[in-house]
Amino acid sequence: MLLARCSIAMLIGVLPSLSHATDRRDAELELAQAATAVQSAERSDAGAYASADMNTAHEMLAAAQGAFDRGAWTESAMNSEKAKVDGDLAAARSRQQRATTATREIEASVRDLRAQLGLPPGDAP
Repeated sequence: MLLARCSIAMLIGVLPSLSHATDRRDAELELAQAATAVQSAERSDAGAYASADMNTAHEMLAAAQGAFDRGAWTESAMNSEKAKVDGDLAAARSRQQRATTATREIEASVRDLRAQLGLPPGDAP
């Protein structure tokens, strides 16, 4: 839920800047940044942990490329920003899932060590 609020806040903060992205150069820059964000999310295994967000990011990136190819610079920039935000969200969810998994593994190791030492679960040493 927190991630969704953060992504909405990021999108709201960026949308005003898109009103000026009406030329080819700005749209091209936004498209390149979006592609980089989506690739970064892919490298963080976001497809495994946040497949819906990755699918949305890929769809928005494709829409941005299509708009760019048609010369719809503002539409391309807006779709690029959406792709970038979705890619960042997918990467964040992937990091969150990996951190949760690591935490569970550490907690299990601590329980095992406590059992080996004959300590009751949850007591301070």
